[in-house]
Amino acid sequence: MSIRFATLFNLFTGAVTVLLITLAWVTLYGVEKSRWWDQRTQLSQTSYSLHLRLEADVFRLFKQHSDALLVGDRRQGTEVRKVQVRIKDTLAGIRDVIAREIELVGEEEIEELALLDEIENDVRQIDAALSRLLVSGEPIDKQLKLDRLARLLDREIDLHLTELLTQALAEEVEELEEVKAEAALFRLRNEVLIYLLLAIGLWLLIGAVIAFSRQVRMPLHRLQASMARLRNADYAAPHDLGGSLEFRELSDLLDQMARNLSAREASHDEQHRRLEEAVQSRTSELQTLITRLEAGEESRKRLMADISHELRTPLTIILGEANVALRTARDLDDDVSDALARIRDSAKHTNQLVDDMLMVARQEAGHLRLDLRVIDVRAILADAAQIFPHQVVLQMPDDEARLAVDQVRLRQCVLALLHNARRYGGTTIYATLSDSPEVLSIAVEDNGVGLSDDEKERAFERFFRGSNAAGSGSGGTGLGLPVVKSITEAHGGRVVIEDSALGGLAVRIELKRPPAISAVNIEAVRNDHKRHAGLDKWPKSGPKPSLRMLTGV
Repeated sequence: MSIRFATLFNLFTGAVTVLLITLAWVTLYGVEKSRWWDQRTQLSQTSYSLHLRLEADVFRLFKQHSDALLVGDRRQGTEVRKVQVRIKDTLAGIRDVIAREIELVGEEEIEELALLDEIENDVRQIDAALSRLLVSGEPIDKQLKLDRLARLLDREIDLHLTELLTQALAEEVEELEEVKAEAALFRLRNEVLIYLLLAIGLWLLIGAVIAFSRQVRMPLHRLQASMARLRNADYAAPHDLGGSLEFRELSDLLDQMARNLSAREASHDEQHRRLEEAVQSRTSELQTLITRLEAGEESRKRLMADISHELRTPLTIILGEANVALRTARDLDDDVSDALARIRDSAKHTNQLVDDMLMVARQEAGHLRLDLRVIDVRAILADAAQIFPHQVVLQMPDDEARLAVDQVRLRQCVLALLHNARRYGGTTIYATLSDSPEVLSIAVEDNGVGLSDDEKERAFERFFRGSNAAGSGSGGTGLGLPVVKSITEAHGGRVVIEDSALGGLAVRIELKRPPAISAVNIEAVRNDHKRHAGLDKWPKSGPKPSLRMLTGV
């Protein structure tokens, strides 16, 4: 049978509360009742003590009277009166004690009052008889008084008063013993009850621990194991947590969640499979498109190269025929001469444009050939500055800057940068050569208006002209920087565009230097190859295998 843990907790809390209240009540009741028994015991002991004193005082009173009769009253009744006062006080004390006992136990003690009244009457009567005998005015001789005293003592004191006092003392002793026995029995019962309540509390505690372990702790461990299985995607095993009703409801919830997760995972697997199939299909389509695009790009590059190559021949013929006509025909009209001159200039410009396009197309196709030779790059920079028709400020190191480059192509790059700076920049142009163990760089700077960041990113696009070309009236083709980039990348370098310290634009060509190669002892290498090939142990007579065949050296 399963109940909710909240209900079980409330039951346990209620039981513990009732137990604590009962234990507290028993404790308080025991303390209060112990006080009551202590008070009653004290009253019984006080009453017993007062009865003993009353007995002693009564016999002392009778002794005083007897002594007065026998030897005479030398103190004239002083001692008798003291004893009478003490007896009176003792009787009053006994009555007060009996009254307090009546308040404690009820009217059970009224009989003691009756017995006390009877004792008091006997004492008064005997005291009065003795007093009359002592102060009697009759002429009675001493022997007669003694006879009367003896009869009084035998009849009243020995027979009746002594019996009453003995009865009163016996009752007080009996009451005192009963009170002590009842008090001890009450304390024993109270201790047993307290121990019983403590045992019940311990049983409740043990039951609570066992119930908590079965209803909460063990289901929590099972829940942890179930969550671990769910985390590991194990949805097949049932989730039986056991324990209280809350955990059983949670078990059903976990089972339902596991079924939902299993169904969702199956759905996801199916969707993933379909997605993979779709991705593979799209990837195949994209690969086909990429292949087509690459083929189209290769066709475009070849077409550009072919067109540029095919255009060079008719342009060269047109340019040559125009030059020949202008040199040989001396009697031409001015209009015809001007027309031939424009044809020559246009053919020359178009030929240059075709050459640039052909170079860019060859570099993109990977067919650009370079005539690499180790040369002092300072000479290339000086030649370009000398060919350039405008003033250029050169800044070069004093030491040689030798590097394997295509002299013609690199000079073409420098001239293109100089012409670009003159067309679109300012009148002040700096050409700087910097050399380091890793990079050799050539920078061309001007003091023009420069380019924006967006224009710098598009500067290497073919036929792109920046905002600094507006109103310049230049005849640029927009292929200068693309040609520079093509030649530089063919050398394994790169081109960087930055803002110049002069206020304009700075274009820098960076050519990487090859890593330094340490000198190698060729003879030592050959001997090492011989040793590994076994030629040093080959017989001296007879043919030997070629060292190149064995080692490739």
